[in-house]
Amino acid sequence: MASDEAGAVRIYAARKGGDTPGPGGWSALLAYGGHRKTLTGGSPDTTAGSMALTAAIEALESLKRPVRVHLYSDSDHLRAALEGRSSDALLPRLRACAARHEISWREDPAARAQLAELAGLAAAARPTGRPPAPPEDDECRHGMTKAYCADCRQLDAGVLRTGYRTAGGSAYHNDADCYWLRRGQQRQERMGRNTHEIVRIAWASVLPGELAPCEHCCTPEWLQRNRRG
Repeated sequence: MASDEAGAVRIYAARKGGDTPGPGGWSALLAYGGHRKTLTGGSPDTTAGSMALTAAIEALESLKRPVRVHLYSDSDHLRAALEGRSSDALLPRLRACAARHEISWREDPAARAQLAELAGLAAAARPTGRPPAPPEDDECRHGMTKAYCADCRQLDAGVLRTGYRTAGGSAYHNDADCYWLRRGQQRQERMGRNTHEIVRIAWASVLPGELAPCEHCCTPEWLQRNRRG
């Protein structure tokens, strides 16, 4: 990806995680002219701040030669790191790749929609999945491990007994019109990829860890708001 005197590579960096270590995800978009490149990843034990730094690092390290960069992010932790006001363990790596480029921090209200979309990708990139099945001696009345028994397994909080998924997706949705479910299909279409049909499934048919409940529609708040459950 190249730059010239008249332009710069735009990098949008987003993250998903908490203030304490846990599963986290990151996503970055590099844009120059009509070219677009999206990167994503995650870690099982990290913080939102570290994921913000990782998004910027991965994007900067993917550039093949020194360029001018306009960096967009809503992470104060990332901005502090770029200004040398952070002690994050990733700081040396960030400094090494940032030193190759001329970076300008940008704040633009128009970038919020792009960052919001990337935050959704970062959330999807987090290592997720329900807890592993309990020991084999934790059997139900049907002689099966409870986590695998369609009759005895408990519903996760916020999950309906029947929901929706796509063949190529990794999430379980209560709502067939879920924003992130439809958004994922729209993204596939924009990238010229085939979209998978949205199909109705039973939560009991999902093996433990096979699908992660959607963070948007598989919540107690969603059930209460939509008078479901």
